[in-house]
Amino acid sequence: MRELDISRWRPLRLVGRVRRRLVTHLRQSRGTLVYHLDYEMPPNPLVDSRRGEHIINYLVREGCVTARQLRRPEAVSLAQLARAHDYQYLEQVARPKTLERIFGLPMRQRDLQRMIGVQRRQVAGTVLAARLATKPWRRGRPVVNLGGGLHHARRDMGAGFCLFNDLAVAILQLRSEGYSGRILVVDLDLHHGDGTRSIFAEDESVFTFSVHSADWDDSPAVSSLDVPLGSSVGDRGYLQALREHLPRAMDAARPELVFYVAGVDVGMEDKMGSWRVTDDGVLARDRLVLAHLGSLPMVWTLAGGYGRDAWRLTARSLAWLMADLDALIPSARDRELRHFRAIAQRFSRAELAGGDDEEVLLTPEDLMLDLVGPTRTGSRLLGYYSLYGVELSFERFGVLDRIRAAGYGRVRFQMDTRHSTGERIRVRSADEPGDLLVELVLRITAELAPFRCLSIEWLLLQNPRARPSRDRPLLPGQQHPGLGCLKELVMTLVMMCERLELDGLIFSPAHYHVAAQAHGLLSFLDPVDEARFAAMAGAVTQMDLARATRVVHGGGLVDDVTGEPVRWRAVPMALPVSERLRARFSGEEYEQAVTAAAAAFHIRRADDKRLGGQGPRGQGAGKGWL
Repeated sequence: MRELDISRWRPLRLVGRVRRRLVTHLRQSRGTLVYHLDYEMPPNPLVDSRRGEHIINYLVREGCVTARQLRRPEAVSLAQLARAHDYQYLEQVARPKTLERIFGLPMRQRDLQRMIGVQRRQVAGTVLAARLATKPWRRGRPVVNLGGGLHHARRDMGAGFCLFNDLAVAILQLRSEGYSGRILVVDLDLHHGDGTRSIFAEDESVFTFSVHSADWDDSPAVSSLDVPLGSSVGDRGYLQALREHLPRAMDAARPELVFYVAGVDVGMEDKMGSWRVTDDGVLARDRLVLAHLGSLPMVWTLAGGYGRDAWRLTARSLAWLMADLDALIPSARDRELRHFRAIAQRFSRAELAGGDDEEVLLTPEDLMLDLVGPTRTGSRLLGYYSLYGVELSFERFGVLDRIRAAGYGRVRFQMDTRHSTGERIRVRSADEPGDLLVELVLRITAELAPFRCLSIEWLLLQNPRARPSRDRPLLPGQQHPGLGCLKELVMTLVMMCERLELDGLIFSPAHYHVAAQAHGLLSFLDPVDEARFAAMAGAVTQMDLARATRVVHGGGLVDDVTGEPVRWRAVPMALPVSERLRARFSGEEYEQAVTAAAAAFHIRRADDKRLGGQGPRGQGAGKGWL
């Protein structure tokens, strides 16, 4: 088993980091982190399997924590799990059908067993954090479990990717050890903390407070405050609701210990979220909670967060907590943009435009490109790029690397700048000319006046040699599986926009799965469409992308008020490139328009009759933590 050895991390070089490390060593600890390498999950495209480790790496690198602030949990026993769960349920957990029902998708047997171990270890982490938080000498210093927040699991069933409820196990373990203080659970994950609420529905000493998108449980509970906010919630509405309701929860609970479920799936770039809370908004939320709690003992758990960047939001808040460091952590997209820009800066006009103004400096042989039978039916793409320049861009930005990895060693580029709907690029297999791999139609448009944008009129990326599989089924509109080069191609187009001084990319996704994959990076031009998409995404948020797309396109969504089917519509989205276009979508006017429009949408699955379609409970429903 790997060991988390922070002694091997690189020496700190920047003055700010060195100063923080020195101060962190000398002063009293502001908090404790609980983590175990067993928290690492099986690979999954929706989650960062090493989320907690990435947080620790960042905090150590920035000089915010030291080894003495890290604690590793031991195992949790079945007897401890049985304090919160029925033995009959615990006996069923290891059954493949039970696990597939809870996770909502088929998994390999070894991954199923590994997930049991991961969640048991995270439960142990919350138990350890609770014990540490209740020590008198740690008062006012939060204990953070870099996992946990498995708030959908109930006494007799798992749900929403949650096998065991770590919060309930920890609370009941404390009770068994003699702790009698009043407890408040502050649950700020995007989804209702329904499992925790259910387990303590008849316990007046445990108050559950949840701010979420929709209620998933309306059964009676003696000590509970639930605040459903709907979809498309932004910073203003989120923080306003918290300022209003957290004091109410504090007054009702009169807590002596607080469990904070700090889900970051509220973030606007979350892969499965439906809210528009910014990075700054998440930090403001965490600071507000800590300010209200004061010196109360607190256990902090991670809860929801989906995508490779989820760790950044928690890491930023913890850096502020531990070392007063408030620094925006660059996203993976920002890092990729820097990488692609560094490549773009090495291009000359002669290389891209074909040498009309200068002699071409590089030949195809210099770059080992394969120009087999190029077909020219136009002059230059977008009035700038020669056919050679297009292929050079595809090569240097990694598109051709992906195509070669799919088994196509030689390809043929074709360009038609007089196509009926725009300017077309095609990439075919040179060995099998019938295999069309890439088809891209572009045009420059001013439809988003006063902005000039590059419109993607048509995009096809396919691998005719590949076959659909259980893990990669065909999605609507697909005849073959994809090539896996969408990111590289989009970044290539972004670099074209920057070179041509265009404000951004525009396209109208014909299918839900395309919009879902692009959302976060792109926004809908019309705030009403943005709000509508968020409501649709909220109705299928517990599903994998393929199933969600089938539901959306198969008439599986209805308006909860009228009962009428809700159909997918291809409406334009934009990826801002210029600062002025970014300001349009991040500005207060756009956010307020989205929030106002969201009130008109009440969308649910047609087969979900519970709670007026507010959200399902159990059987793979909801996201919880995975």
